[in-house]
Amino acid sequence: MKKIKNKPKTGIFRLIEIAGTKRYWLLMSMLFAVLATFVQFVPIVTVYLILAELASHATELDKIDRKLLFKLGYISLGSVAAFGGLLYIALMLSHIAAFNILYEIRVKLAEKMTKLSMGYFTKSTSGKIKKVMMEDVEQIELFVAHHIPDITSAIAFPLIMIGYLFYVDWRLAIVTLLPLPLSLLVIVNMLSRVDLARKYHDCLENMNSTVTEYVRGMPVVKIFGSIDTSFQKLQQSVFAFRDFSKKVSIDSSTMYPGFLTIASSSLLFIIPSSVFLLLYKEAYHQFLPTVFLFLIVGGGLFFPLLKLLYMGAQLQQIRVGMDRIDELLNKKEIIEVEEEKSPRDASLIFDSVSFSYEEQTVLDQISFTASPNTVTALVGPSGAGKTTVGMLAARFWDVQAGSIRIGGVDLKEMKIESLMDHVSFVFQDNNLFFDTIEANIRMGNTQASHNDVMEAAKAAQCHEFIEALPQGYQTKVGEGGVYVSGGEQQRIGIARVILKNTPIVVLDEATAFADPENEKKILEAFAHLVHDKTVLVIAHRLSTITNADQILVVDRGRIVQRGKHQELLGINGLYQTMWETYTRSREWAIEKKREV
Repeated sequence: MKKIKNKPKTGIFRLIEIAGTKRYWLLMSMLFAVLATFVQFVPIVTVYLILAELASHATELDKIDRKLLFKLGYISLGSVAAFGGLLYIALMLSHIAAFNILYEIRVKLAEKMTKLSMGYFTKSTSGKIKKVMMEDVEQIELFVAHHIPDITSAIAFPLIMIGYLFYVDWRLAIVTLLPLPLSLLVIVNMLSRVDLARKYHDCLENMNSTVTEYVRGMPVVKIFGSIDTSFQKLQQSVFAFRDFSKKVSIDSSTMYPGFLTIASSSLLFIIPSSVFLLLYKEAYHQFLPTVFLFLIVGGGLFFPLLKLLYMGAQLQQIRVGMDRIDELLNKKEIIEVEEEKSPRDASLIFDSVSFSYEEQTVLDQISFTASPNTVTALVGPSGAGKTTVGMLAARFWDVQAGSIRIGGVDLKEMKIESLMDHVSFVFQDNNLFFDTIEANIRMGNTQASHNDVMEAAKAAQCHEFIEALPQGYQTKVGEGGVYVSGGEQQRIGIARVILKNTPIVVLDEATAFADPENEKKILEAFAHLVHDKTVLVIAHRLSTITNADQILVVDRGRIVQRGKHQELLGINGLYQTMWETYTRSREWAIEKKREV
């Protein structure tokens, strides 16, 4: 008999499953929330008992039990203080659980993203990822820290209230509950519209992505005067979010007021029923306190229902956010072997490698060998697939055909952590995190001493400008490099790789955006970086790779030429054309037009 696999939980059950990792904290929170609800109801009971005592001796005031009245007053006062204390404890426990759960989820997401291929990040906008990591996860805090104790109270309070009302007078209790079934039907109908919450998240995600893109691209927008076009795209996403929100409001304009009207209509049934019982059935003095109790409490049943509706609407949004978190957590990871093999040397071999981005073929039957202590350069037109070759060397993606081997071992037979111990990357757009410069360099080797960091910085030609910063190596930089230029960021990135000291180094257009002065210093840093290494260089500036041991000319995903600089110059082909174009571009200058 086949074993039936349990379906993954979704919606509220998935949220409860996540909250269950801190179940003991939350159970204690719910217990204190219930106790707080009991205590919250005490003043209502004491007021009723005081009125009943006064009403029972309305004609003989000297027989009123004053000690009982004071006792009930003190109990009522103490219950208010006790309610505040119990609710504080309940919320503290739920918040401790919530923040721990948020920490666990964000750590899981961060760990998951390190195991995903780069394909996920090329297809997903930073706005979408940021929304999942920040906003969607933060919504779970709202559910765990507030909704769980609030839902507990919102359910417990009406049950306690209804039970006491039936104890006092079952006839008026039934009358009080007449609007309840209809208002619950309206709530269920409103909360069943999950698609609206999903569309809301889609519109918000699109707006976040557009805002992020607009802000990041502001320098380009200003330089090229495309403010109108770029702002129009931002405007469209904002208006789309506005229009959807407006549509939801219009759709709810009948149902929501209808719910409010029905849920708060208990007094329409209580008042005539009470008048009837007072006139025809009950003793006036004895029954009047009961009428006051139902008038006060009956109308109060509306508020827990309103709280449940409000929380239910938010739960829809949280559910959709949780689905997006699970979508990321369930993404297919790069498969790692349990028992890995160790490379015998630092050689890098591409053997008939083919690779595609979905339907688009990027590399077709790429084969070459980069031997230890050699420099292999990749050149070719933009979009030829050069950067993809470099990224595949670090297994940012898995190839569709062929194999990539380091020291005779297929990358798929190595753990990602071990692979990263063998390969380092210097990107053309180097990221610095919001931390000290020392911490940014130390990412290459967290065990390195401060002296090791300084030596790496000196080798990368960045020690002098770091020392000139306000706090030197302890100066904090942001993601875009708050205190340092693009060329200086590059050198910090090189220092990071020098400190890591891996046998294979991939340089991806590392001097592409450097000015002449920074380029000179970067090239000097390269001299330290590539010593005794297997180096793969992706370059547009052909002058930087004339001394490479081999040059691979890539065009449309294939290697069309290979050899050394002088050899390729003697062959009529793409490399010769590129070199002539490059040489002419270096000699080009603006000449002042002479007046005739």
